[in-house]
Amino acid sequence: MPLKVGFVYPSPRRALAAEVGAGRAPDTTLLGQNHLGAHGIQASIVDSLLTQVRWRWPFIRRLAWNLREVTAPFEAGPSDVLLTTVANVMPLCARLRRRVQVVVLNYGLCVIYTRSGRTRRRILSASLSSASHVVCLGESQRAELLSQIDLPQERVHVVRLGVDERYFIPRPEADGTGPDVLSAGRDLARDYKTLADALSGLDVRAEIGAFPHNVANISFPRHTRVRWVDIATLRTLYTGAGVIVIPQRADGYRYGSEGGGLTAFLEASAMARPIVATERAILHDYARDGENALLVPAEDPAALREAITTVLGNRELANRLGSAARRRVESELTTRHFAENIAPILHAAAP
Repeated sequence: MPLKVGFVYPSPRRALAAEVGAGRAPDTTLLGQNHLGAHGIQASIVDSLLTQVRWRWPFIRRLAWNLREVTAPFEAGPSDVLLTTVANVMPLCARLRRRVQVVVLNYGLCVIYTRSGRTRRRILSASLSSASHVVCLGESQRAELLSQIDLPQERVHVVRLGVDERYFIPRPEADGTGPDVLSAGRDLARDYKTLADALSGLDVRAEIGAFPHNVANISFPRHTRVRWVDIATLRTLYTGAGVIVIPQRADGYRYGSEGGGLTAFLEASAMARPIVATERAILHDYARDGENALLVPAEDPAALREAITTVLGNRELANRLGSAARRRVESELTTRHFAENIAPILHAAAP
């Protein structure tokens, strides 16, 4: 009998899974779910009914959003194991079902723990202690989590995130109208202020894919377009961009996620685009400075400006960085690699 694993995502994913199946969307945020069959695992999506109802009042929507952690373990049907990024209380609640085990995927729990008060820290510690295993996205994140919460080291693992390299594939630029600089992402640790300062005085066309709250009170130079775009448009923008910039706040920033920027980094890498990124500890599991990206200090507009101009002014360097990034994705960082690496952990969690 195959192991039955239910995936509890932070938001409903059934519609996305259908789009992936039709080839219209990448499977990156499905976290390897659709590749686990090759590893003896029958995976399914557990979307709580509480998040599928269109609640009229914002207060009720927020309440339902939080209560889904309580109800999801009981909506998981015959699942033996739940894999989830939602870990405030879900592992604790899952204990009431007894048979079902929980594996937590840590996107930003270290930052949540850092900014939480004493009571919430105790609840989060108890929740993660109730999980069968915790999976981190980098060695630095694992080390930080273990320094915050007393967890058995053998139950805390590192599995690097993967990207859908068959959706994000290198393509020749169609019309030469792509932006010189492209930056996209909505994580609260994005540092678009430093990017705006770095672009000041440069005669470049820039495109920023962000939500309004990401760029509030930031003045961008002329020839900069700011908007949120869908994934298909973003893929087109990647194709023609001269350089992809991933500006981040320094490690220890109290908002966003310590794993912020990884998805954008992997998408740009899969598209074989040259990347300039803020140096963060977790990024060292994915990037080698000067090989598949250029890394710059956090919150340093001058260093960021220099790296941008270096890439835009050196086509050979840009091509070398992009080609190396694509090769690393193909060899280590696809969603199939993620599924392969997390499958033994899921099997080990089986009751």
